[in-house]
Amino acid sequence: MPSYEYKVFEIDSGMFGSSSVPEEQLNELGADGWEVVAPITENSGQTAALLLQRER
Repeated sequence: MPSYEYKVFEIDSGMFGSSSVPEEQLNELGADGWEVVAPITENSGQTAALLLQRER
């Protein structure tokens, strides 16, 4: 059975509540075997972070 490790990737909220996802950083994490499995949202519904996992 596979074993996984997890990482929380925080997303910077811009002024006025707009967020931008740094694609370059996500591509680097993907090259290291990480994949996004779920968004982590605030009470307002805005995405604050992404949950990533990779097989150990």
